[in-house]
Amino acid sequence: MRPLFKLIFGLSPVLLWAPILACAAGSTPHVESTVLRNFGYVIGDLVGYDVLVTVPDGYALETEHLPVPGPLNEWLDIRTVNWTKADTQGGTQYRLRLTYQIFKGVRQPEKLTIPALPIRFRGQTQMEVQTQPWNIAIAPIIPSDISDENIKIPESVGPEPLPIGPHPLRFTSYLAGALAVLAILALRYGWLPFFAKTTPPFARALRELRKLNRKRGDVEAYRAAVRLLHRALDDTAGFRLFAGELELFLAAHPAFAELRDELNHFFALSRRVFYTAPDAPIPADSPLERLETLCRRCIAAERRST
Repeated sequence: MRPLFKLIFGLSPVLLWAPILACAAGSTPHVESTVLRNFGYVIGDLVGYDVLVTVPDGYALETEHLPVPGPLNEWLDIRTVNWTKADTQGGTQYRLRLTYQIFKGVRQPEKLTIPALPIRFRGQTQMEVQTQPWNIAIAPIIPSDISDENIKIPESVGPEPLPIGPHPLRFTSYLAGALAVLAILALRYGWLPFFAKTTPPFARALRELRKLNRKRGDVEAYRAAVRLLHRALDDTAGFRLFAGELELFLAAHPAFAELRDELNHFFALSRRVFYTAPDAPIPADSPLERLETLCRRCIAAERRST
């Protein structure tokens, strides 16, 4: 029993301190640094430096104590400080991206050290870690065989002028083409007031009929379409044209003679819509499409008569 007692007694300090050591080991942060490169820099270059810190659960980054952008020493500035957070199985990972800028001019290659920076965490206790110092090599931008007195900064050179000879002519032709298209559209649709009066009657009627196409099943819209054709016939004839005067109209405007049957049908339709059956639905034999077709044929007759 005595040897076993001695063994237990000898191991008791280890057994007593093991949980404490494990807890202490679990509370130690882990710091990793990643650099893009450590050579080939010149004055004015930006230098990126990534730091990955893993801390136990319950610790949070003290962002108010992070390095702030600004001069760090006489040759180095901190430009940006960004960070992200990710939860892992072993704790919490904070990734910091520090961007520095070098303001040191050298005449020979020189090694510089970016100093360590403190990063603080708050939890059960306050914890602070240090970024690892980072050595970089900086190179001169002026040849070493040229003295400072012989350095000459050339004057800024403006951009080389480009020939623009064909461009004004091309722009003028494009502009003329666009204006011609706009003029044709204005004449076609009567967008300009002084052109609207010169638009032929049936061309104006067709423009309005197209607007009524969205209300094909509306009886009032259909009656409005019939009135539009009546108005176009009146404007073409120069007086209020009734069915009994159709032959006089065709004699004065022979280009419309081939439309005699269709115009007779139109006047009969008008009498039915407005007088004999004003409450009836849209006639099945004369839908709005038929009125639009008649209007287009009248437009063709207008053009032949001019």
